[in-house]
Amino acid sequence: MPSVQILEGIRVIDASTVLAAPLIASLLGDFGAEVIKIEKPGVGDATRSFEGDTWKVTNRNKKAITLDLKKAKGVELFYELASKADVVITNFRPDTLKKWKIDYSDLVKIKNDIIMMHFSAFGRNGPYTDKPGFARVAESFSGLTYMTGYPDRKPIFSGYPIADAMGGVYGAFSVMLALYHRKLTGEGQLIDLSLYEPLVRVMEDYIINYAENGIVRERVGTHNPGVAPNDLYDTKDDKWIVIPASTQNIFKRLMEAIGHPELVDDPRFKTNILRVQNREQLDEYLVPFFSSHTLEELREILERHDVAHAWVNSVEDLFKDPHIKERENLIQVFDYEKKDSVTMQGIVPKFSKTPGKVKWAGPPMGWHNHEIYKDLLGKSEQEIEELKNLGVI
Repeated sequence: MPSVQILEGIRVIDASTVLAAPLIASLLGDFGAEVIKIEKPGVGDATRSFEGDTWKVTNRNKKAITLDLKKAKGVELFYELASKADVVITNFRPDTLKKWKIDYSDLVKIKNDIIMMHFSAFGRNGPYTDKPGFARVAESFSGLTYMTGYPDRKPIFSGYPIADAMGGVYGAFSVMLALYHRKLTGEGQLIDLSLYEPLVRVMEDYIINYAENGIVRERVGTHNPGVAPNDLYDTKDDKWIVIPASTQNIFKRLMEAIGHPELVDDPRFKTNILRVQNREQLDEYLVPFFSSHTLEELREILERHDVAHAWVNSVEDLFKDPHIKERENLIQVFDYEKKDSVTMQGIVPKFSKTPGKVKWAGPPMGWHNHEIYKDLLGKSEQEIEELKNLGVI
C-alpha cells in the first residue's frame, strides 16, 4: 500500500459541530488530510452527547483540541491555526462569524489563499440566512419530506437524516474543487453551501416537471412513480424484496422469472409508460408470485434470470453479509477511549493508487491539545498552562 495519501500535506481546521459539516472534514481526513477538530472547553461537540457512538465515526482521524472562540485570546489562537491551514470549515450562523471576527473577510487577512467552507442551514444571503436548522429542517424545506410516505398519511422522514449525509459529501466535493482551483491559480476562496441545497440539486425531475408541466410530486408510498414495476414486495416469510425493472431488458427477464413471458407483448405493458399507467394490473401478477415464495427462493429465481433486485437488510444483516466483508465496508478502528478496536464503516471510495485509511476513532476531548499548541503553534508549557487556567483551551 502506498505510504502517501492523496490529501497528505493538506491541513483542515474543523470549527463546526453536529453532523454534516464535521462529516466534510471526516471524509477529507479519510484520505490523508490533517484535520484539527475544535471543541469548546468542558462542553465538547454536541455529538458527544448523542446516543451511541456517532462521535467516534464522524470525527475519526481528527486531532481533537479545545478552544473557546467566544474569548478574544481564543480568536487569536484561531488566527494562528488558520495561518497554518489550507481549509477552514465552519457551520456557525453568519452573524456569529461576524461577531466573533472569524468570517472569511477576517481569515483572508491572516492567510490570503485560505479556503473557507461555510456550511450553514440556509446559506449566507436571502431572508432565511440567520435561521437555525438541522437535517430534518433542510429535508422538509427542500421538498423531499413532502413527497416521502403514503398519500393518505402525513409525510415521513427517512430512517437517517439524509441531508447530513448529502451535505457532507457535497461539502467535501466543494472543498476538493476549491483546492484544485488553488493549485491552478494560487487563490483561495469562500465556499457558501447550505444544508438544503444539495437535496434540491440531486432530486432530478421534480423541479423541471413543475416548471414545465405544473406537476407537484405527491406521496405515492414505496413505488417509483416514473417506473413500473419498481416497488417493495412482501415475501412468504414476512421479508421484503425490491424490484427496480428500470429497463426493457430487465422487465423481460422479470416476466420470464415469474412464469409470464407473454406479458412482455401485452398491450398494457409493452412500454414503461404503459406499465406506469397500468401498475395495479401488473401487480396482480407480481404480488401473488412474491408472496408465495420465501426470500431465499426469490433470490435464487431472480439471480438465475439475471433480474436486478435487492433485499432489505438490517444492520445485523450487514454484519453477516459476505459481500460487505469482501468489500471491507466494515473495518476495525482503534479507539483511544476504549483502548481497543471498534467496528465502523470502511473507506469510500476505493482508490487503486492512493487508498484512504482510518487511523483512529473520534478521540477524547482535547486529546491533541499538547501536540497542536506546542508542536504546531510553538507555545511553551507555561503558556499552555495559562491558557488552560483562563479557560481558553
